[in-house]
Amino acid sequence: MSAKLEAHFENRIYFFVIEKKEPNELTVNLYGTQYTFEKTDKGWMNKKGNRMNMVPGLIKAVVNTAYSL
Repeated sequence: MSAKLEAHFENRIYFFVIEKKEPNELTVNLYGTQYTFEKTDKGWMNKKGNRMNMVPGLIKAVVNTAYSL
């Protein structure tokens, strides 16, 4: 796991840790819940099978932070 990172969305700060980072797939742990996103022709989306889904705006903020490293 990597260091704790932060994403800013709707005047809030969300802390997360990257668990897996590939060009077309990102897995993070945000407050004890694992989220996996996949890059599609429509942009980054929740991967089917996630226990919980994240809203598109927060996905964008998390992905921007993760891939700006």
